Amino acid sequence: MNIFKKASLLVAMTTAITTMSFAVLASNQAAIDAFEAKTKLIAQDAKVLSDKQLVLMQEFNQLMDSGNASAVFQSGKVQELQALGEQTLVQARLFVKKYEQFLSQLPETSTCYMPENVTEYNNLIDEVSANNQSLSELSATVSPGDEAGVTMALLNVQMHAGRVSSFVQMFQLVKMCYITEAMGYTKQDVERMEAEEGGDEL
Repeated sequence: MNIFKKASLLVAMTTAITTMSFAVLASNQAAIDAFEAKTKLIAQDAKVLSDKQLVLMQEFNQLMDSGNASAVFQSGKVQELQALGEQTLVQARLFVKKYEQFLSQLPETSTCYMPENVTEYNNLIDEVSANNQSLSELSATVSPGDEAGVTMALLNVQMHAGRVSSFVQMFQLVKMCYITEAMGYTKQDVERMEAEEGGDEL
């Protein structure tokens, strides 16, 4: 085979590979667009719940600053937090279900293909659900005259509120892969770059 035929074959092979890459990228982008559309309302509802929780925690702090921390547990606001937590858990479960469907539409080479996230998110949901249910028991154990006990209970409530708000962050973190996906990187490319960066830091 002469050099001109070899060159033509190389061009043909390169064109085929490029065309295939564009097709894969287009398919992945279509899956991303569909996922965005299906989860838009979920993310919006979760943001509303997160904002309500933030206002509630500010009210908690105001009660604490008044010098009567036990008033938090007598005000019914812990129950409000619990209700917000349950609503947020509903949104989180819906999100994970849509996320699993999204992953099933992606090739394993996609930078957005991270099935390990599903396990992590479900574990977080189980943990927050258990903590949310325990808020009722926590409120029942608080004695008005035990300020130290009340303070510890409030710390637990605040930690729980932080875990609940992490769901909204979870929705956003999933989307970080969109950038590398749009640039045409594969999952292997990203892993190699991360390994090189890790090597440079040593």
